Amino acid sequence: MKKFIIFTTSCLIIWACNPIDRKSGLESQYNQQIDSIMALMTLDEKLGQLNLPAAGDITTGQAANSNFAENIRNGSVGGLFNIQTAEKIREIQRIAIEESRLRIPLIFGMDVIHGYKTVFPIPLAISCSWNPTLVERSARIAATEASADGIC
Repeated sequence: MKKFIIFTTSCLIIWACNPIDRKSGLESQYNQQIDSIMALMTLDEKLGQLNLPAAGDITTGQAANSNFAENIRNGSVGGLFNIQTAEKIREIQRIAIEESRLRIPLIFGMDVIHGYKTVFPIPLAISCSWNPTLVERSARIAATEASADGIC
């Protein structure tokens, strides 16, 4: 019995140390696509993906004619912060996907830590209530309002 345990343990150790790629086929395919896109990108485009400027609430017409649109077309913007409404986000995303060289989608963000349309006290103040249900409800309301307006 002792030899069986030693043999089994040895097999497991050898198997665990084996450098064979155990990634799933889908994960491997995604990694190949990412590597392919990264190889196509210039250094400026790679740096542009790190850029998340605060755009404020620009209108769709301004987005098409503004410096933001040109920067998006050039690949020097990876996302935009503080854009409201799904229509504006959709138009800016269209510019990124249809008019940029590599057609990389943008990431959009907004600080909704204490509400979006409905404003709540800051999370530190709500935590002083010692009511986890209240904390969860206020966060859920903010997330629901923001996602309904195109902020994911």
